[in-house]
Amino acid sequence: MNQPTNTVKQIKSWFEQAMPAPSVDNQRVQVGVHFEEVAEMIEVLGYKDNPDQHRMLFETSHKVMTRFATHLKTNKEFALVTTDRLEMLDALCDQIVTAIGSAHTFGFDILGALQEVANSNDSKYVDGKPVWNEHGKIAKGPNYFRANLAPFVGVDPTI
Repeated sequence: MNQPTNTVKQIKSWFEQAMPAPSVDNQRVQVGVHFEEVAEMIEVLGYKDNPDQHRMLFETSHKVMTRFATHLKTNKEFALVTTDRLEMLDALCDQIVTAIGSAHTFGFDILGALQEVANSNDSKYVDGKPVWNEHGKIAKGPNYFRANLAPFVGVDPTI
């Protein structure tokens, strides 16, 4: 079990280096990026091939999630209020667990893919430091390489 632990430590270290003293703005942007990824997942779940009543639910969810993510990332006046830090941590842990479970049900090699993404994220840095865009999101530096996830897609176990 050493590889997953090291990968998670690599990802955490990446964020610690980028944001040694996270601010409220960092929290807002990071949560926005998180919801942006949820919107991306909704988009690729095949809602265009669903019957009209299902497609409308997917399309509406995608639009709302995309709008919310954009609002979080760009609106400095929007405040995130964590009323219960314990429940917030529980929700984040559950999201990680359910993401791993979802990857498993699709037959993905999530551990290998996560390592590839961590390595790709490391390539965003310039001279060991993050490059920021105008919204406070870490941008892609000149040595950035896109994660090659093709080897980790695997076979769909439902076929």
